[in-house]
Amino acid sequence: MLGTTWKSRLFAGRGSAVCITALAVALVAQRAEPARAQQAVKSDRASGSSGSSGSSDQRAKAPSRPSDAPIPSCLDQTLKDQLRQTLRPRGVQKREFLKKRKVEIVARGGLFSADLLSSSYLLGGAVSFFVTEDLGLELSFGVTPVEFDLDKPLAEFFGDRRFESGTASLALANLVWSPVHAKLKINDSIMHSDIMLVAGLGRLFHDSVQGVTFDAGVALELYMTKMLALRLDIRDIIAVQEAVGETRLTNNILATVGLALWIPTGL
Repeated sequence: MLGTTWKSRLFAGRGSAVCITALAVALVAQRAEPARAQQAVKSDRASGSSGSSGSSDQRAKAPSRPSDAPIPSCLDQTLKDQLRQTLRPRGVQKREFLKKRKVEIVARGGLFSADLLSSSYLLGGAVSFFVTEDLGLELSFGVTPVEFDLDKPLAEFFGDRRFESGTASLALANLVWSPVHAKLKINDSIMHSDIMLVAGLGRLFHDSVQGVTFDAGVALELYMTKMLALRLDIRDIIAVQEAVGETRLTNNILATVGLALWIPTGL
């Protein structure tokens, strides 16, 4: 193998040298062409008008000038080979991870930043099924403590508690749309990901909540392996809530981090 590689490099070097020599000869001939043209004009004037037609025929029948010759094709091929070794072809690449007809199971937790009440944490999970590569359905469930920090000083002032702390349950049904597929470069590897938009409705089960709960947000899915992914969600949980005599529409921000397991269904 070493002998073969050494010989191939030697032949490649000789070929490049020959091509460079041919290019140099062509350039020298091109520079010498004006002097030859002037000498031809002088000889035409000396021969007179009688020999002008004959010399014109001879010039018409003369071979093409060396400067008009194209650059040797072997030099073009050598440059192409060198570029192929240094440059990598680019273009549209196929997705390494496909979501179509797969089930996603997510275990997640994060911060529930309440609008009217006190902020706390949320723990839960979700199950999704993607009908197509870009469209899926999701069912999610989570639990979060519900507290009102101002209730303690009010209870001390009025002598009774006006808000009962407890635990709220959040159940949602969402439509998931994945319009953007992205690739992230981490060190020398490429990680595929999807940016997804989420919207739906459900219910936040607690005595302080009235009516239906709506949610909308965005999610980022980072595919670590063929079956595992890291999922980041941020959503706006919209609900009508009442606390200490105040009732209004609230916007509660939910930010979670989860680990997702993708399971093919074979459908």
